[in-house]
Amino acid sequence: MVALVRAKHTVLKSLNAVAKIRRELQRMYTTSTYSQQSENVVKYRIMLYIFNEIDKLEDLPMDLLSDERCEKALKHHSTLGRKLSVGVYLLLCFALKDKYGIEEAVEFGYNENGKPFLKDYPYIHFNLSHCKKAVACAVSDIEVGVDVQDVRPVSDKVAKRVLTEAEYGKFKLAQDPDEYFCGIWTVKESFLKRTGQGIRADLCKISAESITDKTVYSSDGYFCCVTGSEVPMKRVGREDIG
Repeated sequence: MVALVRAKHTVLKSLNAVAKIRRELQRMYTTSTYSQQSENVVKYRIMLYIFNEIDKLEDLPMDLLSDERCEKALKHHSTLGRKLSVGVYLLLCFALKDKYGIEEAVEFGYNENGKPFLKDYPYIHFNLSHCKKAVACAVSDIEVGVDVQDVRPVSDKVAKRVLTEAEYGKFKLAQDPDEYFCGIWTVKESFLKRTGQGIRADLCKISAESITDKTVYSSDGYFCCVTGSEVPMKRVGREDIG
């Protein structure tokens, strides 16, 4: 199976060579377009995409993946793990096509902190996240962070480690403490992913309320948050991602 997928990738890569000039023109166009936008338009430069039809990914379209993503997906022992790995990558490809007109499979590079970037489009920022119920992707021309989490039971010990004193008080009084905690967690995690701090930061010292440039969505037992600016969201169906 892997050999067949790699053969298909060889064909795709030969086609990608033709797209190099178009990519450079796209880069020039994108840069010049954004430089001419007003501040009111610029605040919508981030776009969020969510795909929650994980159960419909039965026949995984491995031929649409890059070599790296294909190998990463096949390393997962669980069916759900493979579906999420494939789904979040295909969602990124859909987002890049929808927002920037990029149609080929993309490959990642990694900075000194291990944060991925697009090798052929370093001027485009993106962030990915997944949970059992959904995968999320944010694309932008500015730094962006996204986190999606299932609502699940949380212990008092974990809540104290993540929440500020004020947040913990609200957690104890909340009608649904698990939902409250999940919403706060996604805000903090997306903020730390945007800044590059990751889980190394002391979450209980960061107030979710102080993070003003955030947009939070909740649906079907999960929360998703994007930090960077006010963000429009597009739900993506199975037929959209290959």
